[in-house]
Amino acid sequence: MDAKITKQRLGVFLSYDWLKILGVIAVAVAALYVLFTMIATRPTIAQVYTVYSYGGLKIGGDTNNFIDRLEGKFSFDILEVEMQNFEEGMMGEQALAARRGMLEGDAVIAADYTEEEDGATAFAQLCSGYERYNIEQGKAEGFYEIPALMAETETYLSEFFDGLEGELIGGKAEESFERKNGKDKRFKTAAQKETGVALERERLIALRDNYLFVKAAFEDGSLETVAYHSSFWGQTEDGTEVEVPYEAEIGVSLKKLTGISDLFYYFSGGDKDTEKLVLLFFDNGYRVEDAKYENWTFLRYLLESYAPAHS
Repeated sequence: MDAKITKQRLGVFLSYDWLKILGVIAVAVAALYVLFTMIATRPTIAQVYTVYSYGGLKIGGDTNNFIDRLEGKFSFDILEVEMQNFEEGMMGEQALAARRGMLEGDAVIAADYTEEEDGATAFAQLCSGYERYNIEQGKAEGFYEIPALMAETETYLSEFFDGLEGELIGGKAEESFERKNGKDKRFKTAAQKETGVALERERLIALRDNYLFVKAAFEDGSLETVAYHSSFWGQTEDGTEVEVPYEAEIGVSLKKLTGISDLFYYFSGGDKDTEKLVLLFFDNGYRVEDAKYENWTFLRYLLESYAPAHS
């Protein structure tokens, strides 16, 4: 059999089979892409810090490079930083609800202000939309209550430090790293684990410093909490239904951050305003574990960037 390759035979082969060849190549490339996508390490909810703005806030000059500025501020546990601005109206509400349905999102900025007569503010809309009342405890879940989160942070830090401003207790960083990152694919070898423990020490010290920085801002009045007022129906001992008032300090006022308009603002009477901007932290429960304390890192960043007294 004459199997010699000639120009004529090669031309005939390519003229009839080139589409098949391209098809095989495309399938092979797609298969490799799927394979590497499946085996690649994907950040968990706890490893992505996501900032939202809600209610049709206007964006300032810093917003476009906001993510670039935030990268490197968080600990090694945060692998990605995201931001999304949700527009006012039904589309924005639905888009936010979809992301929150997957428990995506850590912080959200909204205005406790509306120009509509008897209209609900964006802050109130958020609170009413994500609260789930536990009638027995009278607690609204969905956002962290700021005083409770601060108390929880101090309890957490007491496990690692000899007093809030004391030294890191020996061996605690190693224990914490093994608990959190023992199965982390980034730290397989002994050398990598040693590096990981060093990063964990840095995380704990930075967390303590960031928290104390924010705590001082609350104490000197640079930051204030914002309460959400509502009510729920409960029962007295004799079974009578009563309406129980509810109040939770779940917001942080950003009104003293005079430069925050470079990031977000709203219009009040036709003028640019930031007086009623409020920051809230979503409560994602056990899924974020230690990562919820990264909220203090974000709040410190806002203070240092937009509050003159702390810049």
